[in-house]
Amino acid sequence: MNWETLLSFGDSITFGARSYLGYPEITGSILESKLDKSWHVINHATNGFTTIDLVRSMNTELNTYKNAYPSLITVMIGTNDVKSHVKREDFRIAYNQLIIKLKLLAVNNNILLLKIPRITQKVFYPYNFSMNEEIFQFNTCIEELAAQHQLRVFEFQFADDDFFDGVHLNPKGCRTAATQLADLILKDKGFESSSIVS
Repeated sequence: MNWETLLSFGDSITFGARSYLGYPEITGSILESKLDKSWHVINHATNGFTTIDLVRSMNTELNTYKNAYPSLITVMIGTNDVKSHVKREDFRIAYNQLIIKLKLLAVNNNILLLKIPRITQKVFYPYNFSMNEEIFQFNTCIEELAAQHQLRVFEFQFADDDFFDGVHLNPKGCRTAATQLADLILKDKGFESSSIVS
């Protein structure tokens, strides 16, 4: 079988807590329909995880995931750190440990750090709109660590109607993220966009 692996790490947003599929699975489906190969998608995401939770959860899976030879590793984490009012310095330590583990797994250092999505004005409790200031600060930290480790950063472009509750993606939002991620992968492979691939 001709295949590649997409390995995605995250929390409930990546897991797809408010939809049947998460954006990684949909990305794999889009790529499979556009390219002449199968996509093995591993969605290692858990609802409620903070960055340090994710780091610790990876320890038992490192060899398994390395043996899957991931072509691309993505990670989106930090929303629950914001909700828990984690100090920025602690977030930086945990995120740096996360990057180190990802680099142990990556083929050709092909890691994509995904920025934490902004919270919309239609947000439900326990989140609130003012958390966007902390999200901005955490995203700045992600950018700084990306530069330090020479990794790429990507920010999804969402509309308010991509969210179920102002935080979690609804089915439309998962497809929005998947389409943008698939387009980025296709551009990496030399295509202008998914719309021109036969």
